[in-house]
Amino acid sequence: MALHPAVLADLLDAEVGRARLKLGDLAGDLHRDGSNIVMTLTRADGTWNLLLDGSRYDSEPFDATLVDDDGEILTVEKWIPGFGLGIHPSLGVPFVCVSGTRGYYAHESHFTERWDTHRFSMRLDSLIESLLRKAGIHA
Repeated sequence: MALHPAVLADLLDAEVGRARLKLGDLAGDLHRDGSNIVMTLTRADGTWNLLLDGSRYDSEPFDATLVDDDGEILTVEKWIPGFGLGIHPSLGVPFVCVSGTRGYYAHESHFTERWDTHRFSMRLDSLIESLLRKAGIHA
């Protein structure tokens, strides 16, 4: 069940605020853009735009992807080396296999795990920490 847009915006703003406090400088330009959470990931070998689609949050987990400046999903070859796991077998798009993302729970190897089990403990700050580790970005 989707939240009312105003309620969703308030929830996402609270999640971003909490994440900015917890992550400090690592949060960089983390912000909400509509129902998306957007953040620039920077490493010595490049810069990527992380987009977390929160349109169904928190009844469903975020969709996590890397996008170009126009918001189009990058081909997996343009993703951070080692970040993406390839094309998701059922979603048909590049994905990162990290708990707290839709790609993780929709993958056949994680069918026994349910988002509802984690949704109150796996908040945005924890998800971003996991994604930053996966991307090789550390404090």
